Amino acid sequence: SLRLDVQPEAKLRAIFEISNSLGESLTIDEILPKILDTLFRLFTPADEGFILLKKPESNKLQVKAVKNRHSKQTETAPVSTTILKQALRSGEAILSADAAHDARFKSSESLSNFRIHSVMCVPLMSKNGDALGVIQLDTRDTRHQFSQEDLDLLVSVATQATIAIENANLLEAVLKQRDLERDMDFATQVQLGFLPNERPQVPNYEFYDFYESALSVGGDYFDYIQLPDGRVGVTIGDVAGKGVPAALLMARLYSSARYQLLTKLSAAEALSGLNSEIASSGVGYRFITFVMAIIDPVKNEIAIANAGHLAPVIRSANGETHSMGKHESGMPLGIVREQTYKESKLPFEAGDSLVMFTDGITEAMDHENEMYNKHRVEKYIEQGPTEIKDLIKGIVADVESFCQGRSQRDDMCLVGFQRT
Repeated sequence: SLRLDVQPEAKLRAIFEISNSLGESLTIDEILPKILDTLFRLFTPADEGFILLKKPESNKLQVKAVKNRHSKQTETAPVSTTILKQALRSGEAILSADAAHDARFKSSESLSNFRIHSVMCVPLMSKNGDALGVIQLDTRDTRHQFSQEDLDLLVSVATQATIAIENANLLEAVLKQRDLERDMDFATQVQLGFLPNERPQVPNYEFYDFYESALSVGGDYFDYIQLPDGRVGVTIGDVAGKGVPAALLMARLYSSARYQLLTKLSAAEALSGLNSEIASSGVGYRFITFVMAIIDPVKNEIAIANAGHLAPVIRSANGETHSMGKHESGMPLGIVREQTYKESKLPFEAGDSLVMFTDGITEAMDHENEMYNKHRVEKYIEQGPTEIKDLIKGIVADVESFCQGRSQRDDMCLVGFQRT
């Protein structure tokens, strides 16, 4: 006569009620209070109840919903870790008619302190057998004890609650992924806004380029900078890493490179100033390979300064190719603040072409993990089309043919110009 009797009709009604309420809820914060409200209507002698869930990042239990029949305070709950740990460890529901005198919980002082009498604690078990959290109901009145039938009903409710929680987690993950994709789309548009939207218009010179990031955003960079004295700066760089961190540093590189080129007289001075700025910016251990070419269309000569980047390839009008500035190259940007750089100058004759590229081209792989490599780039430049536009497009097509449809892990960027 001391136990709480629940009639079969009430059980069935409770299951339907919980099913309907959970079906209308989309988030965990909506679901859990509804579960406790329904349980308190079903188990009228229950004085307190709470639901704890594990934090995904730390696996620690966190109180997510609390209900007290005699108080509106819902921030705290009388949590006995002894009972919780046993339920989570065993994966089995716990029923105690008199918890304070239960031999299983003799070492627990919290049961006496909280004046908990009868208690039911049910773990929320996922489909793969992992415990997501627990539901617990307890009474303080010694006249009321939970029975095995009560526990069976709570287990049924916990099963539904677990499904609802997993569905809510899936929905939350989908929404987060949708928001992330939306943010990444915006980041892609912002990054593309940093890249040139038109090529320089210089008499007797032609320019062409290609850019493709491996992810939504990338760390490869190129730019054309029209200088006040009529010269044109052409830059290309590769930020270590991929994704958003590399893209953010690329944005910094964009503005810094323009400032240095517009305020320094030579390529060497501009590159030294750029390195000092990047090394002082507190970007951590990331570094940048970078090369710049300054075209003087009056003297028809180019100056190149290189910070650890792949050396540009020059093809003369007679078809001979060679790498320029390879021996004058310094360390990548951002490693040593006091690093100074040298520059190479040479005349740029009619029919000469210059191609700069990132390692996404040379390190592109086929299905046998063989790299395209720089030798293939140089060979194609030597034998490729005469026009710079066709030459850049031809390199891209040759790389794609070599890779045979395999997705690449690195960004790809090429920039070329030619004296017509």
